[in-house]
Amino acid sequence: MSITSCDFLNAARRFCVQNDEASLRSAISRAYYAMFHEAMQSLTCVPEYAGNHHGNLIGYMITPAECKGEPFRERDLQGLGYSLKQMRDARNVADYRIMDATVSRDMAEQGISTAERYFTQWANLKSARA
Repeated sequence: MSITSCDFLNAARRFCVQNDEASLRSAISRAYYAMFHEAMQSLTCVPEYAGNHHGNLIGYMITPAECKGEPFRERDLQGLGYSLKQMRDARNVADYRIMDATVSRDMAEQGISTAERYFTQWANLKSARA
């Protein structure tokens, strides 16, 4: 069975409806992974990294010298890269800080909204390129 970045975003939406903290944490995590995979599917020249794929992808997107082979404006990629980093930070809180951070429905909804905007931005970049 294959899965797409949109499938992760839909899972995030389903988790958010459940409204218990574990589900809200999962919503944030799935929203982040939706964004990560959307970037991986949209970029054309991402190097093969041996480790730290998430951090390296963000670094690639926000560093003009690294992403110069992409068919998108460096400035646009930087903005998308910073959004991805912000969401990765939220995912790290949701996944790893279970004892010292509470995750609310508002946080999960904000994460999903961020992912939806991210998808829209990618769609606009790809349609402008076509």
